[in-house]
Amino acid sequence: MRTEDKKYEIIANYIKDLSFEIPSAESFLDAAQNLGKYETKIDISNKPLKNGILELNFKIFFEAPKDIKNKIHAEGCLAIIFKITDTKLKEEEIKRIILAEIPGLYGNKLSNLMADLFQKSGFKEFRFKEEINFEKLYLEQTKINPTQKH
Repeated sequence: MRTEDKKYEIIANYIKDLSFEIPSAESFLDAAQNLGKYETKIDISNKPLKNGILELNFKIFFEAPKDIKNKIHAEGCLAIIFKITDTKLKEEEIKRIILAEIPGLYGNKLSNLMADLFQKSGFKEFRFKEEINFEKLYLEQTKINPTQKH
């Protein structure tokens, strides 16, 4: 792809925040028995910087079920700084780039780091249940409600 054909340019990406807390031995033991019950949640947001540059924040966090008393806390945020270079893009295409395409390129970096943290913290068998499919999540999020009028 020629430079002038590119839709966006990635300027940088970095780990913006990483939090991994096992407050007590009881928390570790409870998590070891119940880690499969924890939910993996994802949050993607962006904010404009200056000169047409945007910061996309991709977060992964683990949420324990309410019935687990001694919880662990794990979350990470990857920041991706980019600029839309194709000024002819429609709003929907920009939205897809922000919510699916760019996270799809960098999502494994953060999920691999999180999996590493779990494994090195004593949860040797930790694996994500499945790889995050950002395109699928985007399509599910943007589906038109069947009862909605066109």
